[in-house]
Amino acid sequence: MGVTIRSQGGVGSASRISVRGLEGKRIGFFIDEAPMNDNSDFIDINDIPVSMIDRIEIYKGVVPAKFGGSAMGGAVNVVIKEYPPRYFDVSYTIESFNTHKATAVLKRNLPEAGIEFGVGGFFTHSDNDYVMKSPYHQDLTIKRDHDRFDAMAGSISLKARKWYFDEWKFELEGVKNNKQIQGVFTNIRQAHSKSIGGVFGTEMKKKDFLIEGLDMDFDGAYAVTQYQFLDTAMLRYNWEMEPYHPVHPLGGEMGIAPSNSSINKKHVGTKLNLEYLISAQHVINLNMLQTYVHSTPIDSLKDAALGYKTNYDSDMNTIVTGLSYDYKSPNDRLLNSLTGKYYFYSMDTKLRELTAGHLEKSVNLEKHHFGVSDAVRYRFSEYWMGKVSAAYEVRTPTETELIGDGYLIAPAGDLLPERGLNLNLGALWDKSTSNGILQVEFNLFGSYLKDMIRQTRNIVQTQYENFGAMRSLGVEAEVKADITSWLYGYFNVTYQDLRDMRKYEPLSQVPSATYGLRLPNIPYFMSNVGLEYHKENIFGLRNTNTRMFADLAFIEQYYYDFELSVHQERSIPRSLRLDLGIEYSLLQGKIIVSGKAGNITNAKLFSEFNYPLPGRTFSLRIRYVLK
Repeated sequence: MGVTIRSQGGVGSASRISVRGLEGKRIGFFIDEAPMNDNSDFIDINDIPVSMIDRIEIYKGVVPAKFGGSAMGGAVNVVIKEYPPRYFDVSYTIESFNTHKATAVLKRNLPEAGIEFGVGGFFTHSDNDYVMKSPYHQDLTIKRDHDRFDAMAGSISLKARKWYFDEWKFELEGVKNNKQIQGVFTNIRQAHSKSIGGVFGTEMKKKDFLIEGLDMDFDGAYAVTQYQFLDTAMLRYNWEMEPYHPVHPLGGEMGIAPSNSSINKKHVGTKLNLEYLISAQHVINLNMLQTYVHSTPIDSLKDAALGYKTNYDSDMNTIVTGLSYDYKSPNDRLLNSLTGKYYFYSMDTKLRELTAGHLEKSVNLEKHHFGVSDAVRYRFSEYWMGKVSAAYEVRTPTETELIGDGYLIAPAGDLLPERGLNLNLGALWDKSTSNGILQVEFNLFGSYLKDMIRQTRNIVQTQYENFGAMRSLGVEAEVKADITSWLYGYFNVTYQDLRDMRKYEPLSQVPSATYGLRLPNIPYFMSNVGLEYHKENIFGLRNTNTRMFADLAFIEQYYYDFELSVHQERSIPRSLRLDLGIEYSLLQGKIIVSGKAGNITNAKLFSEFNYPLPGRTFSLRIRYVLK
């Protein structure tokens, strides 16, 4: 409840996690507790194969200190399966719009030496060539014929269990993708992006490290990445395929100048988590997360077109330290977690002003901030528990927000961090029944954000700026239960009201026309309902398992611009999406065949800014597992 993934199109399109209306980089995105927010050019939550995911953890209001990093509205942690020492898993999926996905995992062990070897990876291709009605041109139907997406990733790992540490893991990873840019407002034919990255990482875990009761978990990684954006077309075309001049005599289809950019980065990241068990009731946790990025952008074509250099080398360093104290009463009735955080970030670079003089200026800054949170859970009875939390959080700007991307996003060296207060109050009734579980949950939540970071458009490019203040209030409720031994169901509803709290226009005393209005482009009322049928050995077939599901998602109409007039037309219509699926496994789960029909009613669905989403889709997957 209260969680959505907002995509701008088909496979490989930009997507953001939204939790209670707060989204994007305000929400911490983690894979096995490793922060991924700054790696959106290379990995997205939709890129992770479902067969590799063990579970997805949602944290609302308060982000656990053990994750590190900075976030505002919560966190999403994708937990990858911990495969057995001997394991083989391969799958292949075919979907609509010429989409193909393949995954493979192989793991072997040497028990005597306490060593495990693993190799795995995935491949994705999609044409994304669905048909849509243009949101900007009346009676224009667009065949998305420039939206092809290709991605591949692979890793090799070695895990030792007898080299002093309980676990010592080494991993080498690589990822590569290519993405064509689909025009929606204009007919883009050639512009595209490419990215490639390599990572070497190590992880060390040990219980009773140095002293009894102290558990240590350390992660370290070194990565080299390259992101390229190419916009060099010498002709543009309208939707009737009639040619006309590029944006500049040197070419280009987007913006005001062509680009053949390459951004090379070197990343160093470390994460240390120390947990000390004082007693059964008292635990102290110290987490330190450090990241360093050196960026070297090059775009000689754009520099030649504009007549001045626009991109400079940069160094950015961030450190987030969290110290938490957890108390659990002897009868487990009360659980309290108090956390303090320290945030530091520094940047050293040069920026080119966008004013008429285009002056070059040096940026060398260091920022320090503090945050605090407290979360309490209390059991009133065997089945009832209450939850309350309050947090003052800080989200430091990312490198992209501060420095830009070398082409589409301009630098914003004076950007301030986001700061906010979150309050959450909830109750949960959880009871085991003869059929399984019965849970009822109800939550109230609110937040006040200051110096919100928002992407806006200027004359030349887009740029991140501090938006001002925002207030949100909301309520959510959910019921989920094993209705019978073979039927599970759930229903949830969320209402979230996010309002602009800027009393004056930026850098002025002019009253803001949008003060008190609902923030645009964010749904305010959502609901989900679903059923799942599951049964073993159906029709008397032994060692088989059948699962069928239906998921229905509803989003009320909302606006993608401030509602300044009763005649406001910039709205995203009410949507109702129904997905159906079936999964059948045989030979005790060695072979699994599954199929899914997405948006089975072929409803017209729209994303942010009224971008049309795919209609009815189908997928078929076959998977083989050998343990």
